[in-house]
Amino acid sequence: MKNGTKPMYQQISDDLKRQIATGELAVGAKLPTEMELTKVYKVSRITTKRAVEILAEDGLIIRRPGRGSFVLGEPQKYERKQTAMFGAVVAGIAAPFGQCLIETLSEEVWEREGSLLLLQSHGKPDLEADAILKLKQLDVDGLLIWPSAGEYLGAEILQLIVERYPFVLIDRQVKGMETKSVGTNNVKMTKEALAYLFSQGHRDIGFVSMEPSFNSSVEERLEGFIESHADQGIAIQREAWLVDAKTDLLYEQLVDLLQRNPTLTALFVTEYELAVRVWESLQSLGYRVPTDISLICFDSPEELAGGVCFTHVKQDEVAIAKEAVALLKRAIAGDAKPERVLLDGELVLGDTVAARKQ
Repeated sequence: MKNGTKPMYQQISDDLKRQIATGELAVGAKLPTEMELTKVYKVSRITTKRAVEILAEDGLIIRRPGRGSFVLGEPQKYERKQTAMFGAVVAGIAAPFGQCLIETLSEEVWEREGSLLLLQSHGKPDLEADAILKLKQLDVDGLLIWPSAGEYLGAEILQLIVERYPFVLIDRQVKGMETKSVGTNNVKMTKEALAYLFSQGHRDIGFVSMEPSFNSSVEERLEGFIESHADQGIAIQREAWLVDAKTDLLYEQLVDLLQRNPTLTALFVTEYELAVRVWESLQSLGYRVPTDISLICFDSPEELAGGVCFTHVKQDEVAIAKEAVALLKRAIAGDAKPERVLLDGELVLGDTVAARKQ
């Protein structure tokens, strides 16, 4: 098998590669030892050693000390595919609504043979704007945006609308503007939460939220709160609304709310983190939840410290994430039609609602 144009070790290596390709040396088979190869090819051991090294370098064999070399087979050739690059800007990953959402976004993008660049805004509008600009500079094909809970949508998001840049809003919408968005049916799920409170005999129910202006999720939950009272023929007590709750003033705000509305037996809180602060403030004020006052909210972890689980509306983060990726794929493909997808959640009964005392 001598060929003057190639070194002998290369000729031996080529011959062994041929045997592997044709199956003469099957996958998993033990390769002849270097000493055995010297006898077959009538060359020095240095030559066969180099031939075997080439097979190992090419990934055709695996060498196991003390046991020998074994055939792995012909390396598979994969055609490189053009993949979509998705960018995601999320408010946070520590909140109950967020952890599963982000995991599912990553899995869904991967299954669609795309890649995901994710940046976190920590709920701060300025960081959100920076993240959007950075991802655009990285030339992502489209953006998935879970906006921060500010008083308004940032200028960078509005600029995306003007530019007709492919993006999808998660858990928000821009009223009167053409966008694609996906989130929970907040009106319907708030009405389910209130229906449960009504079934427990509660009629005097307070509403607690951060400033709802420009925050579509909070506005929709307030809408559901109002509609649920209207459906039951129960008068709305606007003086029992706290719609500008502030973290540093919440204790004083609750004192004022409860003093002005001594007949309140339940509170509906629009989001979990605010509900935790309300719960802590009630404890400090000497109220027992749910013995003295019931508490219901959107989202919650399995339990708080001390084993308390909030009665809450659980949003379907998996379905929301999957729908968001599907919407963005359509937007990237040129579908500019505005779409709003609303998904049902689930009312989870916990430890913070009890029947109203007679």
